[in-house]
Parts: sequence; structure tokens; C-alpha cells
Amino acid sequence: MKRALCSVILAATLLIAPGAGFAQTPLDDITSSSALADIEAVYEKGIMLGTADNKFSPDDIVDRAQLAICLVRTFDLNNHDLQLPVPSDLYDDVENNMWYSAAATIAGYNNIFDITGRKFNPQEAVTRAEVASAIADSFIAKKLSVITTEMWPNYLDITNLTQKQQSDVCFVFNASIMRYPGNEFKPEQNITRGELATILNRTLQTLAVATPGRQEGPGSSAAGNPAPDVNAAIFENQGTLAFVRQGLLYNLDGETGEVKQLTESDRALQPTWSNDGQWLAFISATDQEAGTGSLWLVRRDGSQLHTVQGLPEPAGRDSFHWSPTNNMLAVAMQDGVWLVPAEGEPGRLVQSAGTTHLAWSPDGKHLAYNAALPSDEPYNHSDAIYTIAVDGGQPVEQLVIPQAGAQVTAWWPEGKGLLYWLAPLHSSSIAADGIGLMSLRLGESESQLLAGGLAHRGWQSLTPQGNLLMVTGNERIVWANKSLSTIDLASGQVREFDNPEGSVAIDPSFSPDCSRFAFVAARDLGDDVWGFNKPEELSDWVTTRTLWVSNADGSGAHPLTEAGTGVYQPTWSQDGDHILYVRDNALWIIKAGGGQPEKVLDLFSEGEDLFGFYGFTSYRDVLAWYQH
Repeated sequence: MKRALCSVILAATLLIAPGAGFAQTPLDDITSSSALADIEAVYEKGIMLGTADNKFSPDDIVDRAQLAICLVRTFDLNNHDLQLPVPSDLYDDVENNMWYSAAATIAGYNNIFDITGRKFNPQEAVTRAEVASAIADSFIAKKLSVITTEMWPNYLDITNLTQKQQSDVCFVFNASIMRYPGNEFKPEQNITRGELATILNRTLQTLAVATPGRQEGPGSSAAGNPAPDVNAAIFENQGTLAFVRQGLLYNLDGETGEVKQLTESDRALQPTWSNDGQWLAFISATDQEAGTGSLWLVRRDGSQLHTVQGLPEPAGRDSFHWSPTNNMLAVAMQDGVWLVPAEGEPGRLVQSAGTTHLAWSPDGKHLAYNAALPSDEPYNHSDAIYTIAVDGGQPVEQLVIPQAGAQVTAWWPEGKGLLYWLAPLHSSSIAADGIGLMSLRLGESESQLLAGGLAHRGWQSLTPQGNLLMVTGNERIVWANKSLSTIDLASGQVREFDNPEGSVAIDPSFSPDCSRFAFVAARDLGDDVWGFNKPEELSDWVTTRTLWVSNADGSGAHPLTEAGTGVYQPTWSQDGDHILYVRDNALWIIKAGGGQPEKVLDLFSEGEDLFGFYGFTSYRDVLAWYQH
């Protein structure tokens, strides 16, 4: 996840700020309700009315019909410019003259509710999960964005929801629309009218600070975005670079110097090159914050742009990976592993609930994935790691983990073992807390703990010889207690490197010949700067990030750039002569032996200053460099 540093904690102002000073309502059954102020607020605004004379019935359960009309009023969903269908055009169970008919039609037209088999089910009670999704979808329908702090809620009972549902819960949590104490969201619990009043009043407060957002989907217009200013000459013979700028996907060809815009929408996210460099896969985000959306493919020349039809739900960050040997995508979905050819229809390779991470074997013949095992306690289940042949067959169980949380990340270079993180409950928050990176030899029942670190794929670099370079250190913040280590997978031997004095070491990357590695050094702020309680110090910390190069044995470490440059994510050229990195919202290139860095292009608007999730920013969301 990424966010602007300046958007520190809007949630603090939105969390519990019920309306005050409203006129007395005629309602006589709300005086003892904990939602009194919220009920008065939404009643005075005409969003929720009474159920009978002088009655609000705050403890009554809300049904879909009531929720639909309340959302239409809250978000002013109307579609005045269109001739709406009548309810019977959409539903078999909604008459055209019911009090909720228009609201149900508008909600259906705007994709606010999941509709199955032409059934609206107006009297069906709504759950917390359904309300969260309906509110998130309403913001999308109105094309509104909300700046929030980015935290993954610590709810233990949402891990079995779909990716979209989890994303929706994350949105309403971060926008302080739906927050509940403790570690349970209770997604299946029904909503009362009093609870809905509080939710809608907080939604109104969020709407007051929302801003016009981006259009949804690759078919929407992105006209008016200026063409990027690219210094193509300095990228000559450096491969081809896919990049996202202002939501649009571009390709810079290092051979021709041509910069080509590949999409017309402003929702592109995480471009990923196929093995032969002819295809790009990317997400068109419907939820920008969570990084979920429809999966799209396009050729490097911009032709054959198309969405992948037939996947059961939105794709997510790091859920799709190209085969190392051909133009085939593997996609981890909640119902199993899917294979998507660049030119052809997707098909499900294996059905398995709760699949969240996968990895290709080096020869492209097998996939490893983790999946939840059936359990009577859906939020306290075990995980298993499987391998399966891509050409079909039964999955092979490699390991059962008596707790939820396996995250398959890579194979051993020779394909004889697997690396996985052990992050309890698949929690993004816990995964950023110094969890264990495990190594498993195929066919063995015991795993080996390699090191503790932060579960980011971008913070590990694996050589063909089986030497792993990674960031180690406990606690989820990256500005304290972080250093680099190399691990020999065959022997398990760990070698720890000293940091530059007063610094943490992060963002490691081996050179192609494995003789050197690049990394970023930044000032060690210590443990007292936690969360986002000291934004000025954290902003200063960003500027201390400096690019370093070291020999593979840790000797000869020296900086390539001056302090104060805010360096992120160094990446080596194929010949090892240059390093590409992000600084000051722009992409730069520098000779690995030293010299003056040169700007390739501006990635973000001036002052955007991306900070990231607990200090980690993955520019894989906006950059993909193909060098073969």
C-alpha cells in the first residue's frame, strides 16, 4: 500500500464525531439509544425517517430495501441524465410501485448490491459486511476519493471474506465509517437501525471531505492528462520500461526511444512483464487503496488490450505471476489457482478455498501455493502448502501449518524447495512485524527458520546459486532495527552485515553477476518514533535515504548518492553497469561505478512524497523493467 505522507491521520477527525446541536425530533423512542446524536442528525437531514408515528425503532434490523433508500439519499445517487429502467426490468421480486422501488433500481444500476438471478431480496436483513461493501461501492459510483491513513484493520474474523469484501472493510475502517472495538468485525452480524444511523452520519462526515476521484475501469476517459516528459536518450539500450503515471500505463522502448501510452483509463496498477517481454499484465483498480480490481492484458505495442473474462472476483496485488518459460499467468483467487494464457480463456487449475499466494517453479512446470484447510472454526483454521503440475494432476501436500498464515514467496533456484513467510492469520499488519521466513525442502516434514523480517517480496534478492539477500530485524517499522543478511539455502548459513553508522539498511538488490549488491541506507530513528505520531521526523527520515553499493561479502560499502536524496528501490541493469532507482517522485539512472545521476522521468506530482505501508513503498505498483 502507498499513501501520501501528508495524509497522516484524517481518521482521528472522523472517528467519533457525532452531530451535535440538532433540533429536537418528534421521535420518542431514541432517548436511551447510544446513537441518539447520530439518529437526530440523519433524521433532520431526511436520510432516515421514522417507522411509525413518533417512532424510530433503533433496535430493529435493517433490510436491503431500507439500506438501498438510505444510501440513495446519503450519496444523492440519481442518474438524472439517464432514462432508468423500471424495477421489473432488473428484478423479479420488486414491483414497480413499492416505496423502495426507485432506490432499488438506482442501487442496482450503480452496482451497489450484489444481484444474483434477478433477485433483490428486499426484506432480507443486511450484514455488516454487506453494508461495508455497499458504502464502498457508493463512493465508487459517485467517483469520490477519500484520503485516509492506511492501516489494515486487526480484525481476525475477516480473513475468509473475499478479497473485495476485505478491501471494503479496510476502506470503511480507514475512513472511520465502521470501526468496532477489539479484534472482531463480526461480518455476518445484522445491522440495527440505530447502528445504521451512526454509520450514515459518519459517512456524511466523510463525504464532506471527499474529493472527485478517478474514473473506474480501462474504458473510462483519461483525456487531459499531459504526456510525460521522458529523457529517452539516457535509457538507450536499457531494455523496455513500463510505467504508470497519473494512472495511465506507458511503455518506454530503450531501442527506439519511443514512449507509447498503452491505456486510456487512469486506474492502471502493478504492470508485470511476460517472460518474452511481449505482454503486460496489470490491474485496473476498482479499489485503489487496497489494490484490487479487474485483471487486464496488453501487448507492448499497445495492441490487444483486453480484460481477462471469467475470473470469479477482483485480482489483487501480487496475486498474479507470469510463467518463467511462456506467456501464461497464474492467478491466486479465493476459490483456487487459475491459469490465464495471454491469448486464450482462463481456466481453474485447482479448486481450493482461501488461496492467497503462489509461486512458479524455475522450470515453469509446477506451481506452489498456500490454502486454508476446512475447519469448523473459519477464523481459526490451519494452512497447507501444496505443489501442483501446471499440465494437470492432483496437488501434492508439502506441509500443514497448524495456524493460518503461510505466504508462499519463492522456490529454491534448483526447484527442490520452497520459501514462505509465516504471518499469522494472513494479516498485512502482522506480516509487517518481523515474522519468520521459512525454508522447506520438498518431501520433508520440517521447515527451517532462516531469519525474521518484513514480508515484502521486494526486500529479498535470490541468486541462481541459492544465496538469499534479505532485510532482517523485528518490529514492523522500517526506520529501526533493520539490517541486511545473506543466507545460503543449501547450508542454512547466515551472514549478517554491518550497517553504515547510525543507519538502517533496506531495499537490497544483487547485481546480475552476484558480485555486488545495492541497498538503501537511512537514519535509524529508534523505537520511540512509532506509528505516525511524529510525521515531521518521518518526513525527514525519507530524505536521509541514500543509495549504497557493496561487494557481495560486505566489504567496500560506499554511497553512490549524497544524503538527502530520498532513494527507493534500486534495480540493476542486465549488464550490471547501471542502477535504476526512485528519488524525489522521479525515476533516475546512475552508473554503478559512480557518477552523476540522470533523471529518466517524473513519476508523480510534485510534493506527493510517497511514504508507504509502515515505511515500505513498493514501486512495483508503477514500474516494470524488462531487460532480456
